[in-house]
Amino acid sequence: MAKAARAVAVLILGLCLCSLPAFVPGPGRFARVAPAAVGAGALGMLGAAPAYADKIDDAAKVLSEKSYPFLQEIDWTSDVYAKLPTQNALDVLKAINTMLKMGASMDPAALKTGVLAHSQAIANMDSKGVATLADYTAINAAIGHMISSVPASQTMDVYNAFNKFNLGKDVGPYMMSKVNAADAKAAYQALMDFKDVVKASQR
Repeated sequence: MAKAARAVAVLILGLCLCSLPAFVPGPGRFARVAPAAVGAGALGMLGAAPAYADKIDDAAKVLSEKSYPFLQEIDWTSDVYAKLPTQNALDVLKAINTMLKMGASMDPAALKTGVLAHSQAIANMDSKGVATLADYTAINAAIGHMISSVPASQTMDVYNAFNKFNLGKDVGPYMMSKVNAADAKAAYQALMDFKDVVKASQR
């Protein structure tokens, strides 16, 4: 249970900081990216073979459909996300710097597509800060292409920078208590599967 709770905490943080800025009213998001603490540190493509591009888009659709129930259960209006990660400001700044470097290396077209996808999601999100499934899917596909357009080493630099942060022993259990555990686990597994597809096309 403890492992699952931590996975949920990391997944939510990844969504907030790396790939879903549109869903968090003002995330000092990290992210953006991805995962993706977790989120960002795992996806990608543009610049690879067209077949891979199709695979990333297809994988993004699967990820979005499997994780959307979990996304809808999260209270994106909570101020808890503004308090994560529980790290001093200078350490967070250094971690953000790894993201800036990765962003500067991304394919310009892929980056623009990602920015516009997030902007569209913000315009269409509901009163709870949740994007539509279509916009969420577009964001995930864009993130996959963005991250895939940079060297894997930069992706890991971002992941490692955020992975070492201390979320606190109570964060995981607290977040798990606010969502359906089965949906959270399904979303996490879907993210890992998506990561594998993107990684296969990363340069």
